[in-house]
Amino acid sequence: MDNIVNSLNAGSGIDVKALTDSLVAAERDPRAELLDARQTRVDARISATAQFRSGLDGVVTALDTRIRSGALSGIPSVSDPSVLGLAVTPGATVRRQQVEVRALAQGQTLSSAPIANPDAPVGQGTLTLRFGTVAGTAAATGFSAGTAADLSVVIGPDRDSLTGLRNAINDAAAAAGLAIEARILSDAAGARLQIRGASGEAAGFVIETSGDPQLGRFAFGVGVAGGLERSQAAADARVAVDGLELRRATNRIADLVPGATLTLTRAAPGQPVTIEAQRNATELGQAVRDLAQTFNELRAFGRELSAGAATGASAGALASDGTTRRVLQRLGGLTTEALVPANGSQPTRLADLGLSVDRTGTFLVDETRLARAVSEQPAAVEAIVGALTARGGPSAPEGALRQMARQFRTVAEGSPGQPSALQREARAIAAERALLDARMERLRDSYTRQFTELDRAVGQSRQLRTYLQQQIDLWTNRND
Repeated sequence: MDNIVNSLNAGSGIDVKALTDSLVAAERDPRAELLDARQTRVDARISATAQFRSGLDGVVTALDTRIRSGALSGIPSVSDPSVLGLAVTPGATVRRQQVEVRALAQGQTLSSAPIANPDAPVGQGTLTLRFGTVAGTAAATGFSAGTAADLSVVIGPDRDSLTGLRNAINDAAAAAGLAIEARILSDAAGARLQIRGASGEAAGFVIETSGDPQLGRFAFGVGVAGGLERSQAAADARVAVDGLELRRATNRIADLVPGATLTLTRAAPGQPVTIEAQRNATELGQAVRDLAQTFNELRAFGRELSAGAATGASAGALASDGTTRRVLQRLGGLTTEALVPANGSQPTRLADLGLSVDRTGTFLVDETRLARAVSEQPAAVEAIVGALTARGGPSAPEGALRQMARQFRTVAEGSPGQPSALQREARAIAAERALLDARMERLRDSYTRQFTELDRAVGQSRQLRTYLQQQIDLWTNRND
């Protein structure tokens, strides 16, 4: 086609290429301008949607982080942290009470006699660990089987060494999901096999052997001689709460004090430790004030993006977006929405904490009501604030703020496997632009062919006129 275009204007005297370009531009430009305007609007809406979505997500993340950090929960206090640690679950408080750690939970530990070469054969056969309560301190003076299944450890030719025995025990325990650990400790006397069990009195164990008589060195139980020695007996933790002694199998106890987890680190019989966890009223009050300020900023930003056209100002990019309007409407109604289930006279709404909305949509805080709420109902205040970003589940609803953020994220990004409406619009514009370009290319080809024929016809006409003029001139000269 370039050759045709270059050959134009050969006989007509008209700039056919410029004429073709002008005709195609006259056809294309109005349609292209409409597509450009649509693209500009879509780009603006996509950008504004992303900004507002980011603002919503930021509010949810910041509030969620504040709640999970425990800043609104009871602040743990322990009179002697060297004895025990205290962790409080969100939403819980712990009244002042005394805890006495009379004994720590420990696991049974057995050790073999020294062996000069840990790679020397130790015998082949089977070690069977049976779990339960083992009486006595060093030697086993009695055994009461528990409910845990026995653990069988097979020692074949490839495991016939102290190292292989250690690995066989650890592999079998890992496969059974048991907290049994074997290791080798060495000194000048040689290498010793040490076997440690889980903590708790019921997690003791005896070891029975079968196969090569040499394996008897690794047996342990009532009446066993020449086997493993017990350096530590399995025992429960003994903890007294306000004088009442209770037993637990581990040193991390989450079912003793409601809403709290105790981590025992040192036995201190006769030395009660005072624990408590109370909320910080100042922190709770500030959290509600921060909510009001954040809501005002989010509302102002949303209204700016969704504002209609006014004198001297253009409409916001989300002026026609229904989701933005619904989010802003729900945000304004959050103060009167019940966020937690009713429980007697306890507050359930942000309005009960002193948060309200005036006629202009601005969030305000009644400091008197807020002070009374954080003083008299601190647990309810934390529950209401925490409910805003609750993740939800089978028996609990999703928090209002998290729900709004999720809905707006769907508008901005689309649902899984499905593009958003704005993404579909952008793709439609791109498709229409491609169709327009294809039509204009065909139109250019059509104009080029037409003007080529016109140029050829004009050229032929000129040639005929020249020939006729030459003949006339010739006849005229003859007559002269």
